Amino acid sequence: MEARGSLDTFDRSILQILSLYEHLSFLELWFEIGEAGTLEPVTKEEVLSRLDSLMAQGFVERVTLGNGNIRWVFKKAE
Repeated sequence: MEARGSLDTFDRSILQILSLYEHLSFLELWFEIGEAGTLEPVTKEEVLSRLDSLMAQGFVERVTLGNGNIRWVFKKAE
């Protein structure tokens, strides 16, 4: 696991948004990032890449629901 202090502004924005909600779909998260207005416009691929990185670092979790929908969840520090 990478050091927890190596997050840039984009990563911190994703984590802040996810921490405000119980869970979000990718599309809901992408819209929230755009509405926050703190970042330059980003592509879906960039957000997915960041989510994969944050998941590898243990910050977020991908949850697959019974109907095949995927939700993203902020993992609280233990």
